[in-house]
Amino acid sequence: MPQLESYNEYQEKPEEDIIQSTIGNFGRWQFKISTLMALLKFPIAWFQMSIVFLAPPTQFWCKSELSINSTNGWLKMIQNNHSLLRHEGLNTGFCQSLNSENDTVKFCANGYQYNTTIFHTSIITEWDLVCDNKRLVDVSQITLMLGVLIGNIFFGIFADRQGRKKTLLICIVLQSLFGIAASRIPWYWGFIGMRFLLAVANGGTIVTSFVMCMEVVGGTWRSIVPILYQIPYGFGNSIMAGLAYLYREWRDLHLALSLLSSFYIVYLWFVPESPRWLLATGNKKEAIDILQNAAKCNGMDTEKVQVVVNGLAPDLKNENKATLSALFATRELARRNVLLYINWLIAGVTFYAFSQYVGKVGSNLYFTAAISGFVAFPGTLLCVCIIRRFGRRLTIASAHILTAICFFGILAVPAGVYNQDWPRVVLAGVGIVGLSISMPALYLFTGELFPTTVRNAGVGTSVMFSRMGSMIAPMVITMQDISPSLPLIVLGVAALVETALILFLPETKGMPLPETIQDLEFKNDKIDERKEANRCYISLPTILKDTSLEIR
Repeated sequence: MPQLESYNEYQEKPEEDIIQSTIGNFGRWQFKISTLMALLKFPIAWFQMSIVFLAPPTQFWCKSELSINSTNGWLKMIQNNHSLLRHEGLNTGFCQSLNSENDTVKFCANGYQYNTTIFHTSIITEWDLVCDNKRLVDVSQITLMLGVLIGNIFFGIFADRQGRKKTLLICIVLQSLFGIAASRIPWYWGFIGMRFLLAVANGGTIVTSFVMCMEVVGGTWRSIVPILYQIPYGFGNSIMAGLAYLYREWRDLHLALSLLSSFYIVYLWFVPESPRWLLATGNKKEAIDILQNAAKCNGMDTEKVQVVVNGLAPDLKNENKATLSALFATRELARRNVLLYINWLIAGVTFYAFSQYVGKVGSNLYFTAAISGFVAFPGTLLCVCIIRRFGRRLTIASAHILTAICFFGILAVPAGVYNQDWPRVVLAGVGIVGLSISMPALYLFTGELFPTTVRNAGVGTSVMFSRMGSMIAPMVITMQDISPSLPLIVLGVAALVETALILFLPETKGMPLPETIQDLEFKNDKIDERKEANRCYISLPTILKDTSLEIR
């Protein structure tokens, strides 16, 4: 009786898919597509993280007071009116002033003045988003992330129905147009409306570019490219910090970012449709044309493409209509969805809350934001090395533990004691390294858990919960009004919870991408059969041994 292969051997056994058998796992064609998709992370970062410079930490006081537009004047005012000083999230200031004639307290009836030595204008200074209007700062970020959330769902489903390329181009055009409009509109609620529509398009860009990047590679490159794809996000933050230093007016900054993002319209001529999506939806002729061009670019046999593609199963147009209900078509898909939703929700809270909180970690926001973008680079490279050796689950769990340790470590170091608060900045940098490991790995892990026919919708709805977490993030920041330590305590505990939850999902290292829902269920059944066969084979000698003893 030949020995059956173990479950672990089966799990690690590579299987050749359509990309691998026609154009190779990775070549010049895949490099071009992957690079173009990765470059889209620049505008994604600019629009999502621009709130750091649109609504930076601000010092304010009543307009009737003498102008104190300097650090020394600000400190003197705090000494004289310490009892009236208020902390509003990242902002500090005075919503009331002391009447020197009769020592009575009065409200700022004439409005507010702001310390503009660093930031000349912001949405806070333009629309007086302090005191009674302080929650409107949170509204601006919450509506932005709500738009990204809706974009993840809507364009995720749209891309599964209409294709990746069409969806991507629509999103690129819309986010640039609405970005320019948001930088020019003079009313707060008009700005909120334009940013919301911008965010919807931005959400579509996120999910479609990632899935497109993931679907054009094969083999071991499937665990490398979707992670390296995330690198420009950190550099995008650093570039934005440099632009913010040059453009101290918030409208100029937002316009510059929007105009830069409009150049991506050239993708119309450089990005093809995803051949994997075309095949999964039964469009073989188009897929053959694209794969033959790719094979030629990679120096492979173009004639083989038609032979391999025509030898596939019949067209799968019955699965062409991707819907949200399809994500819960089976028990296994539903279980994966629930666990991924919880993980992405916590990841969103942790990532966006800490990204905003980082402005409080060091004394120079431009420097801290720029450094945080650069330190994400080694974290992403480290992610590639770890994930190939230890798999998806252990990589993500270990990164969460590292991040939690850094959050608690920052609490242990008092602010203002060391030069430039360097120990806190270092710990924040290591924490960002942890986040730069866990987020790309979670993106990859999520994409691998869904079949091709619902992958865009699956990734989109999963990342949607990250946006829900990002809407909760401003509320976590405002917890420092209760206690300065509370935000980091909440974030540290949340990271530990996520560590435990990720281990309930199945490992995908070495497994081929499922193409259809039926394919996913078939492979799960196959794994169960291998487990059972392996168990029976191991237990049979023991049974025979026990039986022989009884006969004797």
